[in-house]
Amino acid sequence: MIEIYLLEALCALYDYSTLSAAAEHLHISQPALSRSMQKLEDLLGVSLFDRTKNRITLNDTGKMAAAMAKRILESEEDMITAVRNYDSSLHTVSAGYCTPGPMMEMPLNLTQLYPKMKVSSEMEDEADLLKGLRTGKYGFIILSHAYEDEDTICMPCGTESLYFSLIPAHPAALFKDQGLSFSQMNGETFVMAGDIGVWHDLTVKMMPDSKFVLQDSLEALTAVINASTLPAFASDLTIRLFRSRENSGRIFIKILDPEATMQYHCVLLKKNRERYARWITFLEERYSK
Repeated sequence: MIEIYLLEALCALYDYSTLSAAAEHLHISQPALSRSMQKLEDLLGVSLFDRTKNRITLNDTGKMAAAMAKRILESEEDMITAVRNYDSSLHTVSAGYCTPGPMMEMPLNLTQLYPKMKVSSEMEDEADLLKGLRTGKYGFIILSHAYEDEDTICMPCGTESLYFSLIPAHPAALFKDQGLSFSQMNGETFVMAGDIGVWHDLTVKMMPDSKFVLQDSLEALTAVINASTLPAFASDLTIRLFRSRENSGRIFIKILDPEATMQYHCVLLKKNRERYARWITFLEERYSK
């Protein structure tokens, strides 16, 4: 049986080319690395290197072996990740979100549905959310659009609409009852949260001439908004959840563009249907009517 450390050493030689660089990366001596490679050659019964007086380099067989070793090591990492994620799923309801709005509200519902489980929430981009769903990192994910696949379930789970947050003295405040489009506010400087998922790309796309002063935390964002005359953003979710502590003295004007309203969808694997039956029933009763 080939031990893992031998495959790691072979991959290091492939990646770093020289014995000295590979040994430094592995934090071992060059003679120790040479002995490991000789042991691997003995186990395989083939030569993996072209040797000269002061240098060894991988031959074609060695390069092929290194490529296979990389795949084996990746499989080992996948196994470790899968086992840890599965063990975590037995004690934790883990959800991934594409924006912060649902992440502020849904964990409260999950805590009520699964009182004996820990509820974990993270926000990532869509590619990482889908990867995390399939590796078991997430029990389900929330996307800003429907996602159909043969091994997934996709369910609507609410909407979120974006609003402009303005001081009453702002000229655009006159449109409070009519609403405003992105284009009408394009060119202004906005205060905005630094991590709002897909909302960030949308606002930048829809208002290419605007500047955005990003704030890393909710506390910093709230402080700047309350002390500033700059326009900002809110949503029907955040207005309802946080109006008492942010946007003090501001008015909210709905953004009229259809892109400013997101229809969220919950995506989970069909094989986990039974595990999340209570959550599925909750979504069906609340959003499918």
